[in-house]
Amino acid sequence: MRKRDEKKDRREIIRALSMVLQIGLAMMTCMGISLAIGYYIDRLTGFKYGVLIMLFVGILAAFRSLFILTGRIGPDGKKAAPNEEKHEDSEN
Repeated sequence: MRKRDEKKDRREIIRALSMVLQIGLAMMTCMGISLAIGYYIDRLTGFKYGVLIMLFVGILAAFRSLFILTGRIGPDGKKAAPNEEKHEDSEN
């Protein structure tokens, strides 16, 4: 393998790992924040199911952010258009 290919492979691996990390953090953040809000609602009002409801909302928000990060839907909620990525090798 040429040195240039090794650099390209390493760059692709780093991009994939950063995407996995970003997705995981986004999902944990959505669920954690909504869980905290549900706990606060429970403590404030005495409502028994606040945590459960807000956890469900957090899971839905986590899936929405997952679809946005993977490019299946755009931030506006509509189906994302296919990306036309320019590759370094195709520019000659």
